[in-house]
Amino acid sequence: MEAAGYAVTLYEIDPLNNERLDLSAYDVIGLGYPIYGFAAPYPFLKFIRKQKFPQGIKTFIYKNSGETLHENDASSLYVLRKLQRCKADIQNEYHFIMPYNIHFKFEDKLIKEMLTMDEKLYDILVYEIQNNIPNMKPYKFWPKVVAATVSKPMYIAGDVNSYLYKIDPKKCIKCGKCVRQCPTHNIYINDKGEFKFHHHCNMCMRCSFFCPTDAFDIGFLQDWGWKVNGGYDFNKINNIELNEPIITDKTEGFFHCYIETYQKINHRYKEIFGK
Repeated sequence: MEAAGYAVTLYEIDPLNNERLDLSAYDVIGLGYPIYGFAAPYPFLKFIRKQKFPQGIKTFIYKNSGETLHENDASSLYVLRKLQRCKADIQNEYHFIMPYNIHFKFEDKLIKEMLTMDEKLYDILVYEIQNNIPNMKPYKFWPKVVAATVSKPMYIAGDVNSYLYKIDPKKCIKCGKCVRQCPTHNIYINDKGEFKFHHHCNMCMRCSFFCPTDAFDIGFLQDWGWKVNGGYDFNKINNIELNEPIITDKTEGFFHCYIETYQKINHRYKEIFGK
């Protein structure tokens, strides 16, 4: 956006301090979040509820997830309702694909292709925002049902699951990385030097994902096999050369939903940039 001539202010939400921002000086506001259980995360919604968006302010939404199932389509449902009440001008929404930090680990070649598609979507976003080209469409019935019902239990899932969290003392090297990185300060060290948990977890998975010794037990999620430990080496991934597509028309199973997503991005990219 800066390369396109905008002056950009970045603001990262503090889940423990939902301050109201003065948004009156801005021409465009972009709202970004990771999709969590087919909806926007609860800390993000709490922040949005507290804001007063200027009437007529141009807004766009960018969200990300590891899958592009249509159940995710209406994840911004409550965000849009807030913006509509403020009479903001909601013009665009974009869904970026990112590798999981829970459930299972993505293969490097798949991530390389995924990031290539995200780069195209970035270019589309900037072009459409810069040229006032809206892309919002009404959400269909089923995604709205999912966003209004299925996703709600997820808002308390982290708090409940945190009662089951454990740290293996044989693996833990007491580096304190989990304590420092937890956005809600849910992890602390007691007087005995033991790692303990409060019960205001957002399930962002920073603790278990980045633990250098894989010392975390993340409760029922781990019982289901939904755990990933160890970050992705993006320097290595960026240097990968793809000789053939990873996602094709014949892709089946979990990644089948990527086919439609890639086709839409490629089609729109060609419309705008001719390639």
